[in-house]
Amino acid sequence: MSFLRTFHNIVTDQALSFDQKSQALLSFGLQVFQLDIGIISQVEDNHYTVIYVACYNQELQTGASFPLENTYCVHTLKADKALSFHHAGQSKIATHPCYQNFQLESYIGAPIKIDGKTYGTVNFSSVEPSLPFTSEHIDYIELFAQWLGAELSRNQFIYELEVNNKTLQKLESAAKIGTWQFNLVNNHIDWSAQTKILHEVSPDYQPNIQDALAFYKSTDDQNLISEAIEVAIQTGESWNLELEIITAKNKAVWVATKGSAEFVNGKCIRLFGTIQDITDSVELRQELRRKKEEAEFALAERSKLFAKISHELRTPLNGIIGMLTAAIDEGDNSRRRDKLKVALRSSDLLLCIINEVLDYSKISYGELSLEPSHFLLETVFVDLVSLFTPLCQNKSIQLRHKLEIENATYVHFDVTRLGQIVSNLLNNAIKFTHSGYVELTVHTRKIDHQILLTLSVSDTGIGMSQSTLNALFKPFVQGAENISQKYGGTGLGLSIVKELVEMMEGEIKVESELGVGTTFTVNLTMFEGVQETHESEPIPQIKDAEILKVLVVDDNEINRIVMESCLLKINIKPEFAIDGRDAVFKCRKTQYDLIFMDCIMPEMDGWQATKQIRKERLISPEVPVAALTANTSESDKLECKKAGMDLFITKPIKLPMLYKAVKEAIDVKACKQLV
Repeated sequence: MSFLRTFHNIVTDQALSFDQKSQALLSFGLQVFQLDIGIISQVEDNHYTVIYVACYNQELQTGASFPLENTYCVHTLKADKALSFHHAGQSKIATHPCYQNFQLESYIGAPIKIDGKTYGTVNFSSVEPSLPFTSEHIDYIELFAQWLGAELSRNQFIYELEVNNKTLQKLESAAKIGTWQFNLVNNHIDWSAQTKILHEVSPDYQPNIQDALAFYKSTDDQNLISEAIEVAIQTGESWNLELEIITAKNKAVWVATKGSAEFVNGKCIRLFGTIQDITDSVELRQELRRKKEEAEFALAERSKLFAKISHELRTPLNGIIGMLTAAIDEGDNSRRRDKLKVALRSSDLLLCIINEVLDYSKISYGELSLEPSHFLLETVFVDLVSLFTPLCQNKSIQLRHKLEIENATYVHFDVTRLGQIVSNLLNNAIKFTHSGYVELTVHTRKIDHQILLTLSVSDTGIGMSQSTLNALFKPFVQGAENISQKYGGTGLGLSIVKELVEMMEGEIKVESELGVGTTFTVNLTMFEGVQETHESEPIPQIKDAEILKVLVVDDNEINRIVMESCLLKINIKPEFAIDGRDAVFKCRKTQYDLIFMDCIMPEMDGWQATKQIRKERLISPEVPVAALTANTSESDKLECKKAGMDLFITKPIKLPMLYKAVKEAIDVKACKQLV
């Protein structure tokens, strides 16, 4: 919303000239894209000339000229659309003359067009790599280019008109302004050639007052212009209106119509004025308004998310804090164990809420991806039935299931997300059912090498009204207000289910009747899989772990305490570093056999620290560095690998992955001793 407001304030400031607006836009662009150089260029005969420039070091001046092929803009003009890259040195254009000569790492630019012809470009660049540019950044640079093209076009027309002594014919042709006059003495209307072109009528067209008014699109617009004419005739008051007309060829055009009255001896004898095609300007304003509304809606949704999540987090946090506080002074071991179990269940609920929020966030930004694997299809549903049966028993309802799946049906699909879909539907059904049953039905049909899966989850719960069904898959929606208050939850579950099903190119349908129950049906198409054998991976028995020198790097004290508690279980007393800089310092003094490295830290993060440690060879190349991170995307894993990390351990930390890292470190140390 801030971008649109600032852009609008610059381009509509009548106190600024075009030159001043152009410089202001470039300066604004430097802030938006967080780059160092902004240029508006003109390209003629494969030569690139700087028309306007904004840069922090003032090294580039207006009028500087370069061969077009030596600039990144040559790619933008060839593509005939906005282009961007954030790290040229690691891309296929690292050999480009612009990179070789100026070492410009990041760039975003768009072609400026005047009447369909390329005028030049507007572009921003920097010698430092930037964060990847988003689709919003592409929209912004295109908006800059569109406005510059329109303004350059208008200025060019005005210049041509001035050169040609501002003749009326040139004015009408260039600016799309037509003139008209209405002689009240003889009721004769005269339209200029441009006015007839604007209305898309023939050159010999002769309008009357009724025909002229009939071109205006709506009755309201016709009444407005009629009223303005009457007021002008009676009082001499001029008018300036923006209205929509429908041309003779049925084309909708926005026009600015201006009119004045001429009086002789106190009587109006003539009306005259101009009419101008302002469709582009109106559409641009509408587009800006639409983007502003979208930004405001996104802000409102974000505020709603924060409020909802803030409320939902308090319940499990209260359980964790309350039970742990009570367990501290509890003398009875059995009661202490019960309190700790409640705290653990609360922590599981807290983790579920956090995972829902993270999934929704990833979906919103297009970062969620499917990770297919080969698995036995039936086991997913058997495991879920086993998991949810106790929940149904606790509520005295039945969990029915009917699995019509051929034996040994293996599929290649994302087993985690499939389980998430079914789990969300079952959990939802159980939550809103107080008596009767919840039923899971699964049916498969094989066609060629594909498995067509149909699953349904039915319940005899509270059901839904039509208004609730209409908004069912929208985030944060749980029906009536009393439903949300009574049952809790984030309202993200079904929204995530729908997004996942659509990502899988499937279909989800729902049927419900208030007070009777609900049925969700999901149709998915899967590829046939193959059986894979996996050796079981129990937690290894660690021997000789105490011989390891282990460094834990984390800026959070609680995380360090957790890691120490886990490692002490296997006789490892680790050393600690509070950030990346401290880790490098300690590695210069001590040879470690294993490093657990947090990624997000102040001063120096885990990636930078690992690169520095590897670069200075402060540990042997074989010594493992295990990343500790709450980020689980493939891009995060790739970044860790590039930094020199060997293992990837996600938070909350699971002991098997921790033990695996220790076992690997022991094996490395044993091999070194043998050598």
